[in-house]
Parts: sequence; structure tokens; C-alpha cells
Amino acid sequence: MSDSVSTTATIKAAEELLLHHFRTQPFHNLNLLYNDGEPSGLPGGTCSDKTLSYLADAKAQGLNAHLHTAFIGGQDIHRLVRLHINGATYFADVGNGWPAIKLIPASRNIEYACFGMSYRTEIDTDWVRVFHQCQGKESLQMEIKLQPRSEEDILQDIHARYSSGIQYPFSNSVRFSAIVENRFLFLRGESLQIYGEEHSKVIEGISAESISDVLEQHFELSHQVLLTKALSSEYRLQAD
Repeated sequence: MSDSVSTTATIKAAEELLLHHFRTQPFHNLNLLYNDGEPSGLPGGTCSDKTLSYLADAKAQGLNAHLHTAFIGGQDIHRLVRLHINGATYFADVGNGWPAIKLIPASRNIEYACFGMSYRTEIDTDWVRVFHQCQGKESLQMEIKLQPRSEEDILQDIHARYSSGIQYPFSNSVRFSAIVENRFLFLRGESLQIYGEEHSKVIEGISAESISDVLEQHFELSHQVLLTKALSSEYRLQAD
């Protein structure tokens, strides 16, 4: 098998795994908000949880995969997976709350669209900058420093992520997102955003008491017993 064919096949396998994780392991902060950061048994989680899960599955498939980090808002607080494929470096941003379903090359710019939104990258000597456009508005989503940190340091940050005093973009209100069939759904606070190739819509006025029903109805969540436990009054934050 030629290097080009091997590279194409490996990228395809890594992206199929990426898409599978976006479908089966939602991005969410329910453990942080309702369970003091402790695991509740729900699949998925924040960027760290999702990244570690993808990393394990990628290694199980024989991929050359490693932990990496990215900057959001100038802070080194985002985690992703770095893949080495036939001498080239790529990043899998499986921990993104948005559907970043393509690998990010470290050596060339890319642009792609999905679910009515788009991504593009800009590369200079030391950085890959990722831009996300949604509903006609583009923003800098993250900056990936090409020089890797040690995995030991990254794991230490992950273990201390809820006790370090860092304020994450999702620290104060519910986040839950996943690809469901041919749509991308994102629950953000009191609104459920539904994106498709042809159109999008927003459902407003979602209360804390209705979150469990919304997730079961719209996300087809099959872990209802675990979800009920995670959102029970035993774990719920006081609304003060």
C-alpha cells in the first residue's frame, strides 16, 4: 500500500471514529453542575472526558495518538488529540462542544462545512488557529500551539480542572450537544439550538426542571436512569 493510500485510509478511520464519538458521547457539563465534577455514569462529558475517551479508542485501533492542548480566550484550557499519520501531524478536536468532525492538519489550511456552519484554519510557524462560522458570524474558536506539552503535565491539569479556580466558558449554565441523526443539537442554558444542512431553529424557555425531558425527547438519550440520577435533587445545585 502506498503512503498516500495509507494516509487516506488512516485519516478516514480517525474521522469515522471522531464522528462516532460526536454521535454517542455528548459534550456536556452535567457532572460539573450537578455532581461536583464527579462521574455520574453518563456518556461523554467536557473536553477532557471526551478527549481521553477518544484517545483510548484511537490507540485501541492502532493509531499513533497523544494528548495535546489548545488555547481558548488566551488560556491553555482545551484538550484535544494529536495524531501522527505517515510523518504528518493532525489534531482531533473531539472535545469541542460544536461538531468539529474533520481532522485539523498541522501543515496546511483547511475549510469545510457541516450542519449549516463552517470551519477554517490559519497556520503560521508555531500555531494553528481555528475559526468557526455559525449563523453568519465567524469567531476565533481556539489556537493550537504546535509545540506539544508533556502528557504528564496535561493529565495533571485534567485532574485539577475543577479545583484550579479556572472559569470555563461552560462553568455557569447547562451545556449539552451531540449529533442526532442528520442534525446537530446544542442545549445552551435556556435555549436548544438545532442545526441542519438546510435550516436551523432555536427552542427557547427551557427550564432546569425540564432538562431531563428535553434530553430524552430531542437527544434520544438511552441512559435515562443515569440521567435522572445526575439531575436529581440530591445532586442539584442550589439556585441562588
